[in-house]
Amino acid sequence: MNRMKRFLSKKWTLIIGIIVGVISSSWVLSMHYLRPAAIVPLDEEIPDVEKNEFSFIQYKLNKLQVRGEYNNWEKLFSKMESIAFNGQGKVSIVHIGGSHVQGGALTDRMRANFTEMVYGAQGERGFVYPFEIAGSNCPYSIKASWTGKWDGARSSVNSDNMLWGVSGISATTKDSSASVSMKALDYEQKPYKFNSVRIYNQRSENIEIVPDADVQVTRMKDYPERGYTEIDFTPAKTDLNFSILRKDTTDSYFTFQGVYLGNGRSGLTYNAIGVNGASAMSYMRGDMFQPQLNTLNPDLAIFGIGINDANVPNGTFNSQLYYDRFEKMIQAFRKANPDVCFVFITNNDTYYQKKHPNKNVFEVQKVLYRLAEKYNGAVYDMFEIMGGLGSIRDWQKASLATDDRVHLTREGYHLQADMMTQAFQEAFGNYLSSKNNQ
Repeated sequence: MNRMKRFLSKKWTLIIGIIVGVISSSWVLSMHYLRPAAIVPLDEEIPDVEKNEFSFIQYKLNKLQVRGEYNNWEKLFSKMESIAFNGQGKVSIVHIGGSHVQGGALTDRMRANFTEMVYGAQGERGFVYPFEIAGSNCPYSIKASWTGKWDGARSSVNSDNMLWGVSGISATTKDSSASVSMKALDYEQKPYKFNSVRIYNQRSENIEIVPDADVQVTRMKDYPERGYTEIDFTPAKTDLNFSILRKDTTDSYFTFQGVYLGNGRSGLTYNAIGVNGASAMSYMRGDMFQPQLNTLNPDLAIFGIGINDANVPNGTFNSQLYYDRFEKMIQAFRKANPDVCFVFITNNDTYYQKKHPNKNVFEVQKVLYRLAEKYNGAVYDMFEIMGGLGSIRDWQKASLATDDRVHLTREGYHLQADMMTQAFQEAFGNYLSSKNNQ
């Protein structure tokens, strides 16, 4: 079934539906409308949030728990309202984490849900990293090929040393000639169109980036102090192709740190930044993390940081160190946008080395609630919602979690994305309802 046929097609119907749903205290805009056609075969069964079919999930706890002051949230929801009613404005979301994010099943689903939650809200594709060029697993929604020899490394690996940026993963080539080709697909596997890119990179002075010969470049400018090269061109393309050429015979390097695919379109842009093994400390290893994050201008930061920090024997987790490291990330986002809103996702239930429940989750949970209180953020308590300590076994039996008892299956991530979207939708609906009743 076509995805748009599964969604309400008129913005007034959608907005009024949100308001009426909240006023009547029987929230929700049915998750039937939040289940877009998948990258997987369209006849595959996807867990239905509305049916409450999994007895171990605490659906009643499926909320965004906003702590502290509400001012920044009102600014965020006002921007979303402007997109819905007027088709104007932009909202930048940055979802940052570890393997839960890098895999793409969670964030691709979230992107599809969020850009349909507000009518006509699909904005730019935003930040993309083609992980395969760095020797790592890549989401279905990112396709890439390249020439030349590339060496990859992750900031989450202590023994790896490379030039890091906001992505936390890099690939470097020292070849005199190399190239990259890539594209990003939406939830229906249709490629995004773009006419502007930021290629995040660090390179030696004798390296030149050569854009695709099939486009007319209207503007090209290097910003080495900010860690990117910006290229505007016409006509719009669905494939990014560029070459790296050495201009002389001296040694050279080019370190690729990601790309932003833009088209100037109003709407919601859902940027996913995730690296296997990432922790609260690892992203801060990058000298270019801050200047590159600034270019994303995040209105909403969704943090999925804590699984790897807490992956230590029970009782050995240093909660204060975790707090201090996490706070550095928060400050980086606040420098990028002082009005940014934060959502802290608690760790899902896990087993340490597959043997016993990881009780460090309780310490992570306490830290995230403390941070939410201090920085007027919201907590999405995935741990409690999924069923608490030991519940990963129930998810595993229901084919929602993998055998490692840490990660979810594709269906599990889809269910989490649908529940998170529903929780966010309710918060947005409450804002619209309150404003409508003033």
